[in-house]
Amino acid sequence: MKDETVFDAMKSSVQTIAFIFSCFSNLILIFLICTRSPKRLGSYKYLMIYFCVFAIFFSILDILLQPYILSAGPGFIVITEIKDTFLGPFGETCLLSSLCGCFGCILATIAIHFIFRYFALERKGKLRYFQGQYLVGWLMIPGLVGAVWTAVTVYFCAPNEITMDYSRQLMKDHYQIDLNNVTYIGSIYFLKDKGNGRTIPNKFALLGMGILFSIMGISLSILVYFAAKCYTRIKTLIYEGESSFTRNLQKQLYKALVAQASIPMFFIFMPVGLYLTLPLVGIQLEVSGEIVTFVYALYPALDPLPIIFIIDNYRYAIFDFLGCCQPRNRVGVDDEPTSVSRHISNCS
Repeated sequence: MKDETVFDAMKSSVQTIAFIFSCFSNLILIFLICTRSPKRLGSYKYLMIYFCVFAIFFSILDILLQPYILSAGPGFIVITEIKDTFLGPFGETCLLSSLCGCFGCILATIAIHFIFRYFALERKGKLRYFQGQYLVGWLMIPGLVGAVWTAVTVYFCAPNEITMDYSRQLMKDHYQIDLNNVTYIGSIYFLKDKGNGRTIPNKFALLGMGILFSIMGISLSILVYFAAKCYTRIKTLIYEGESSFTRNLQKQLYKALVAQASIPMFFIFMPVGLYLTLPLVGIQLEVSGEIVTFVYALYPALDPLPIIFIIDNYRYAIFDFLGCCQPRNRVGVDDEPTSVSRHISNCS
């Protein structure tokens, strides 16, 4: 067992605190969804519950593995100290790869949320495709995307001589980690030709990353497209015969979704994207991996907060429980208010 460094202590503390807060905040949101949701929310509440359950699963996996997500020069490496368990080397590699698969799940889940919101705003009866067996199909998509991401990671990033030879001394010098005593996955994009010393591409590693970037690009394209469609549609509601209640609820849901999408964008997609792509363009930034180690753990803890504090019903329930404010003339979103201005409170 290696001596604990300052980085080890910080990583362990952040991951533990994030796990506790993630379980707490997501369970609170599940309770609010089940007990305080507007009746008109329909099957959307099942999508939100699905998101919460996934976030808890993500946190459990993260605290179990407590990964080191590190930069390895012209590539990356993800390490866990779980080793020599009943799972065996291949099972341990699959378990660690499944944490990376969660990244694909997050992308797919957020994209599906925006598709649902647009169908709800469009009001052309397409929400029937989010009911019954259709809903089950939608909920299976993130799992399938995550499974594909995991399988690609296992196949292309499993321990091999190239990653071991390049990263062994680097990990020992910078993090006091002996790769022989840990489970790791990783990929080295460029190699040194032993004959002339020239840098040559590692085609096998680049093919694997190409597949993962393709999955990421498809999911992000769907997300951006339907997010833009939702924004455009909400702007037109004010000119249609919709009640102020309906407009207000739709705006709340859209703002919550945008905020909820912004958290993984800044805590997952941007740092992980830079972490994976910087070595491709010849930039070797060791701190990028250390940042990803922390933000990857924080994401599921922060993700439920936008919904809790933007959706009126949930926010009011929290305020009522804490006794921090007593709204006057407050109208629940199950009622049909004549004006949004009736949602006036003493909260500051």
